[in-house]
Amino acid sequence: MEDHYQIVEYSEITKETAELRHVNGQLIYNAANICNHYFTIDFLKDVAHLYEKDLLLHVAKKKISYVNDDGERIIPKIPNGIKIEKFVFDVFPFAKNFAVWQGTREEEFSPLKNSNSVGQDCPSTARIDLLNLHKKWLLKAGAKQVGDDVEISPLLSYAGENLCQIVNGQSFVGPQVLE
Repeated sequence: MEDHYQIVEYSEITKETAELRHVNGQLIYNAANICNHYFTIDFLKDVAHLYEKDLLLHVAKKKISYVNDDGERIIPKIPNGIKIEKFVFDVFPFAKNFAVWQGTREEEFSPLKNSNSVGQDCPSTARIDLLNLHKKWLLKAGAKQVGDDVEISPLLSYAGENLCQIVNGQSFVGPQVLE
């Protein structure tokens, strides 16, 4: 299916391939899928009835908790099991109509898939990313200074618009929510 859009799961690509670069230094595989997809019901029915058997199976090595012979819950530190998965984006090659929307990661997406204890792609990092975006909007609108904990209510501005009148050369210190 070389002539169709498809996604390569990050866990199924080698480090060497993931790091391939163009002559200008930019990554060859530089896009990501944030899993916001829109499908028609008819398309999904077609995939389910006509192409389901052609969907790929993916092997995921997982850390699977279990109860040992003494009744203790064991949380493994390394993968100890295999899970067979199908991914929603594997239906892309069967689409007759397909569009891609590309955004700027820092403005459009912050992954949230782990607990704070992991320290990456977690609620804390998502909050930091949002506050950095709001800081950028305020500075662009003319703020003198913006602290690290200043949030903009989406009722005030959804995408950084209409802030010039409010900012008006002011400095903002957090914690603060501009409403």
